[in-house]
This record gives sequence, structure tokens and C-alpha cells, in this order.
Amino acid sequence: MFLEYYNLRQQPFGATPDPRFLYMSRSHSEALASLWYGIREDRGFMVLAAPPGMGKTTLLFQLLSHLRDSARTVFLFQTQCDSRELFRYLLRDFGLTPGPDLAAMHEQLNQVMLEEARAGRRVVVVVDEAQGLKSSVLETIRLLSDFETPQRKLLQIILAGQSQLVRTLMRPEMEQLRQRISSLSYLRPFNRHEIGEYITHRLQIAGHQGDPLFTSDALEMIARGSGGIPRNINNLCFNALSIGCALRKKRIDRAVAEEALDDEKFESRLQPVNSSRPTVSTVPQPSVAAPRPRTGLRQAALLAAAVLIAGVLGASAGLYAWRAQWPLLRLPLAFKPAVTLPDTPASPVPPAPVPAAEPVPDNDPPKPAAPEHELVVVAPHQTLTDISKLYLGEYNATVLAKLRELNPGLSDPDHLEVGQQIRLPAAGESGTSRESGDGRQH
Repeated sequence: MFLEYYNLRQQPFGATPDPRFLYMSRSHSEALASLWYGIREDRGFMVLAAPPGMGKTTLLFQLLSHLRDSARTVFLFQTQCDSRELFRYLLRDFGLTPGPDLAAMHEQLNQVMLEEARAGRRVVVVVDEAQGLKSSVLETIRLLSDFETPQRKLLQIILAGQSQLVRTLMRPEMEQLRQRISSLSYLRPFNRHEIGEYITHRLQIAGHQGDPLFTSDALEMIARGSGGIPRNINNLCFNALSIGCALRKKRIDRAVAEEALDDEKFESRLQPVNSSRPTVSTVPQPSVAAPRPRTGLRQAALLAAAVLIAGVLGASAGLYAWRAQWPLLRLPLAFKPAVTLPDTPASPVPPAPVPAAEPVPDNDPPKPAAPEHELVVVAPHQTLTDISKLYLGEYNATVLAKLRELNPGLSDPDHLEVGQQIRLPAAGESGTSRESGDGRQH
């Protein structure tokens, strides 16, 4: 554990949405202010959208902590449900036993909101991961906005979800719900400056004092590898501090950050495993370039730990050597050496037969199917650069030329209309690498 080594009181890069570690970037500050103002003014419906890992749940917890003394709040995250189950979740969070049918549960909910209104308290319902809600459930949520008096709305509803939530709300059948939404906030990935402030902020909350733990080169590597997503930053920093502690490094430099970044790549775990008994063959093999080995910092740390453990075991063996009736070292039964050497030389393996070369077919490979294009809906304050980096992973002159070709009416890439549809190039077109809103490549 690296907490003691780096003089930290608690884990700075944990995986839970702890509001104490919330870093207020510009988009986070704007979103929190918009939600707070919408609730105070009884606006009814609000939406918070963000790419995965941007900390929207942490932001919602921070908002609910501000409302603790002035509102009755409910936080729902079970989005794989129907309308009846949604009412049951709501009533149980209010401490009530749900009625037998929708009509009875509707009346129970109405009574709760009237009682809270007489007490001068608002009722706020937050639905997280709302991109997974069915259209019928979204329609039920829309009908909840009908709870009102001539003076005010009795229920404030916040729909929070990933970028797909915005696309769902832009469907034609969602027009009535869309008209009731008073504000739409969108969390954007951090820029390079915000990434450095984010890491420093979390380390200070965890108790770090003194010089920065991460060098500027290490921060640059983390910025490139994380894409500005807080969840990715947390994972990279956690791994970097673990490696730095194993190597007894007081600061995280570029080499350690590169090792942490390499550990985060799934493809690095899919390296071919060499056979324990190589095949002997007299047939000359074509020369193939050996794969580039991974950096050795993690391996060096493991080797150092192995040497330390061996020293401790050796000292224990010497301490009990005087007891002849006991073995010098009792190993657990599950321990077995990685390689067992035979007592006699192994018999030579006959050369493997050379398979006959297969004829190369003359026919051409099948042509790929025509690429399909996807339409995305422009969110508030979103530019073509934001859309290109979010869905395509890059933005350059080639990508811009392709986007202009697919969208003839695109006049100003920096000023898009909210709700405008942008056609994206398919995977492989113009060298782009298509990514969906959750970061998976197509």
C-alpha cells in the first residue's frame, strides 16, 4: 500500500463517488449552478449528461448534500424497470408500502408531495443512468410533472445519464418530455491544465503536502492516456503510485507513468505465451522481428520484492537450523517450482515434417460492404471539435474535410445549433477511428 510511503491519510484515487474529492472544472461548476438554480426556481425537469467516467454521480451527490435541509430527496439508479416498478422504488424511498396498483401508488405519491409542500419543503427526484430507461418509463416520468399547484411544481426531476440520453430525448416521440426540460447541462473532459489541478486537488484532500508527486512529463503522459476522463485519470494515478512505491521513488516520473499507462491497455495482457518445451526443428525458419519488450519497471519491482522475500525466508531457515528433527524450511503443499528439471537428459525430438505449401488462390478478396454513417445530435455549447474528438477520437484537417463532405450545410464548425444533426464518417473512412459515446471503438 502506497499511502504510508507517500504520507497520505486516505486513498486519493478511489473508485467511489466521494463528494469530498469533487473537482469543480468549468463545466462541472456550470452544471451544478444550473441544477441548483433550476430547483430553487421550481423549473420541474432538468437533464445532466456526460461521457462515462466524468463524475456526474459525484456531482449529483454534492447537489443532494446541499439540499439535505431544505428538500425531500430520492436518488434512483434502477433504470432497468417498468412504470409499476418505478413507482414502487419511489414510494419505498419515501418510507411507504406501495399500493396494489398504479392508481393507488399514484395517490400515495400525491399525498407525500402535498404534505411536503405544506411543510415548506421541495421534493427532488434524481434518476441516474437514465439512458437505460424505456420510452414508456420516460413517459411515466413526464406525467409526474403534472403534480403541481397553481403556484408551483410539487416535484423537481433530474434525469442524469450518458451521452445517449441526449439522443433519446431528441426522438420525435419524446417531444412532450423535451418541451418540459428547462435546462440541459453537459460535462466535458478536462483539458491539460484541469488534469494537473484535478490530480493536485485529490492529493491535497488525501493529505499530501510538499513538492508535487508527479513531474510535468508524467502529467503529460497521464493527460494523453486518459483523454481527460476523471475515471481514467484515477486508474492511471493509482497504478503509477503503486509502481512508484514498489520502486521506492518519491516522485512519479515519465517512465513510471508510461508503465502505468501500459498496464491499463487490455491488449498488453494478450501477449502470446511461449511453450515450456520448444519444438526442435532442422527446417530453417524465416527471420521474424522479436516483439518489443515492455518497460521493465514493474518487472524490476517484482524482482526486488522476490529478493526481499528470499532474504526473509533464508533468515528464518538459519534460525531454526539447530533443530535437526525439523526441516530447514517448511513450504506449503500448494507451492511447486515453476520448472522441474529431469534427472536424465531428454531424448532428442525428431524434426517436424514440413507441410506442403498451399497454392495461393487467384480470386480477389471480397470487397467490404459500403460504410454506414451515424447521426449525432448537437448538445448545448458543443462544437464540431467536441463531437469529432468524442465520437471519432481525433480532429484534424482530413476529418474536417470529410465532415464537410457529409454535411453540405455545415457553415461554421464552431457555432452549431442545439438539436442539429451531424453525419459522422463510418469506421475506416479518411483514417478515422470511430468511437461510440462510451469509448468503445466500432
